[in-house]
Amino acid sequence: MLAVTRRQRMLTAVVLLVGSATVVGAVFGIRRLALAGVATLATVAILVLLDVRVRQGGLVRRIRTVERAQKKTAGMSTSRQLIKRISAHERRVLAAVEGARLEALDSHAESVAPNERNALRNRVSELEEQLAEERAENARLDDLQRASYRQSLRQHVRAFRTEDRLKAPGRSAALQLPYKLRNVEFAASHGFAVPEVYQVWSDVSSIDLGTLPEKFVLKSDGGAGSVSVFPLQRLTDGRYRAIGGKGEYTEEDIRQRLRQLGRRARPPFFGEELLISADGGPIPNDVKCYMFYGEVGQILVRNVGEHGNASTIRLKFVDEKGRDFGAVAVGRTHDPSIEVPDALPEMASVAKHLSRAIGLPFCRVDLYQTSRGIVLGEITRAPSGGNERFIKVHDELLGQKWIDGSARLAADLSSGRPVGPLFGTVADLHLYPPSDRPRSPANFARTVVNCSEWCL
Repeated sequence: MLAVTRRQRMLTAVVLLVGSATVVGAVFGIRRLALAGVATLATVAILVLLDVRVRQGGLVRRIRTVERAQKKTAGMSTSRQLIKRISAHERRVLAAVEGARLEALDSHAESVAPNERNALRNRVSELEEQLAEERAENARLDDLQRASYRQSLRQHVRAFRTEDRLKAPGRSAALQLPYKLRNVEFAASHGFAVPEVYQVWSDVSSIDLGTLPEKFVLKSDGGAGSVSVFPLQRLTDGRYRAIGGKGEYTEEDIRQRLRQLGRRARPPFFGEELLISADGGPIPNDVKCYMFYGEVGQILVRNVGEHGNASTIRLKFVDEKGRDFGAVAVGRTHDPSIEVPDALPEMASVAKHLSRAIGLPFCRVDLYQTSRGIVLGEITRAPSGGNERFIKVHDELLGQKWIDGSARLAADLSSGRPVGPLFGTVADLHLYPPSDRPRSPANFARTVVNCSEWCL
């Protein structure tokens, strides 16, 4: 193999010179010269092997440095200062990896096993591509001409977590939204249909399902997702069947399940009306409106085949006119065959009203088209805990909607809109049991207004 680098050429010259001297000593009987040549060649061989090992170790360390840089990048804030620091670090890492690849892999290709050499080349190449993608994403987030829904949502979560540490939920819309009964009181005050609440219990031990109708839904006031939602039908033997799901339970089984859920099923607990789909089915389609202070960003139409079974969920994202956005959600299967509700325009109108009354730049308003019309499901401050992802173009579309909503809300606040959620004057429900806890929803203040100015 011909020498390629300067190091290889020098090494080749030394080997040839020493080898020639050794041969001359052997031919002419100069024993000392021959032995010295052999010893020198052995020493050179050992040094070469050690050098190769050191360089391979250096390459591995550089690759680990890149992997650590990736992990740090994934968890860092997207503020301008941190993005610049990430980008500079990535450039240094890329330069180090490239230098390692050229020097350690190309210069000593003959000293590394072919399979190891190829694996290292492939790994370095993958890391370079990933870091290049992350650098491009950081540049996109740093561009003031472009927006990001995910970035805004994560900042939104940080903000209300900070509000929570301040322990002042009385006027905070974001801190009031996790309470389901509060959502019911709020929507009813604006004249929108809500599920009938049959009874409320302050703790698990107080739950008495025997006082409820044959079919009902048992819920906890606090807790995300469907884990603390039980659509039930009473059977003749006093047991209860899960509607739209599997299994039969005693009343004590249900209490025990709620205890096991812990913080995912926070009191009080309540029994409410079982909503029937407009077509008579047991589980109406869930229509989730992503709202940006009075404007629709997108609508998720979701069909659940079996309650509590995520594998039976089918969904698609549409605009407020029902036009399909296509497969825009990362990691979620798009089903274009799902029918859009006939009442979608009316549902969008309800969601616009409630989102303006809530007083946040973003919320998601969940509605159902039922046998008795449009009924509220709940209002959510951070879908999927703030972990939703959309493809880049769609992420930017929703991000711009968020910015527009924030600007409209700021303009209203500067024009005199009261801060926080605005209750209407149509109904005055108080569903919570009395409590001496200051942070209980029973003690949250209410700002009641005529909504003709701020909610329409």
